Amino acid sequence: MDTLYQVLGLVAAGFIAWILYRYIKGQPEQLSRENMTKSFSSMGILALLLIGFVMLLILILNYS
Repeated sequence: MDTLYQVLGLVAAGFIAWILYRYIKGQPEQLSRENMTKSFSSMGILALLLIGFVMLLILILNYS
């Protein structure tokens, strides 16, 4: 049964890679430097906000 899950995992990974390849080949402008810079800056701000939120929750739990 374990081998079946490994084979299904490989098939799923191949399918996802094929879908991503088709998507990127159809819209190469999605990976331009400008778009990537905007995405990474947005993700960085969201990550900092999430870290701050989790820190606030931990502080609330420690002082309760």
